[in-house]
Amino acid sequence: MSDRTYLPATGNANPRTEAALARLRKAMAEMEADIAAHQGVYPYNHGRVTQSELCRRADVKKATLQTPLHKDTTRVQILAWLDSVTSGLTVTRDATREKVTAAADTLAVQVQRLETELQSALSRLAQAEQKAQVLEMEKAELLQRLAGAK
Repeated sequence: MSDRTYLPATGNANPRTEAALARLRKAMAEMEADIAAHQGVYPYNHGRVTQSELCRRADVKKATLQTPLHKDTTRVQILAWLDSVTSGLTVTRDATREKVTAAADTLAVQVQRLETELQSALSRLAQAEQKAQVLEMEKAELLQRLAGAK
């Protein structure tokens, strides 16, 4: 999660409020992890990280953030978090698609390289197995000669 702490726990808050804040914190952490795991692209909601998407992930109604209890506290902190997270993201659908396509192209090149390496390794393995068979035959022949010489 980010260096800054968002949505601090309040000691005497309503249990329902604390549960909603905990779900929001968990969703924030999961969204940041998704972004990190997908090379800086948020993999859902067409790449957009929004207040609505956070509420969807946290299973909290967006209207909850408009109540007097949250409007000047929780909502402000969520908006600050969104600003920090989205500062490094591509936020348009087309830019996200281009970034994902570039990552897919890179992966395609890596797959091609790995397939080539695999074929080379399989070829070397087949040669080594042939050589092992020849050596086993030579060993058997030498053991037979040795047994016959005694």
